[in-house]
Amino acid sequence: MTKPLDLFSFGTLMDTDLLPLVCEQAVESLTLESAKVPDHSRRWVLDDAYPVLVPEKGRFTEGLIIRGLSDDALERIVFFEGEEFELKPIDVQHPSGVWERVQYFADTHRKAISETEWSLENWQHSTKADTLPRVVRYMKCFGKMSRAEADAYW
Repeated sequence: MTKPLDLFSFGTLMDTDLLPLVCEQAVESLTLESAKVPDHSRRWVLDDAYPVLVPEKGRFTEGLIIRGLSDDALERIVFFEGEEFELKPIDVQHPSGVWERVQYFADTHRKAISETEWSLENWQHSTKADTLPRVVRYMKCFGKMSRAEADAYW
């Protein structure tokens, strides 16, 4: 059996307060490394507070490679990401120029996408305070109900 690829985060999971609430794994036990995805941009989902990664020639999106997730932590993240995303491989570039294949949460096209660029800093100032209690409530549903059923607790 092959080891699963490490996870590239380009959205709210880059926030080190939110990440442990979702995965129930201490941030100190993880390795977080900067990386970027060329020819992609990060856009707000309409009527929601998270981004999707969309192809856009000449742009790049910075994010974090998350290494050291336990199997349970990754299952929790899959639950958190919901039906709007699915894990897929993607090639990212390290600041050194080295390329690496990792996995990321690809948009499943369930919601409309804004033309507005999403940024972690903007999300942290505008939405984070409202999001963290929702995450705690939602993640209490993990292992007790499906993602679709848990959406009512978001």
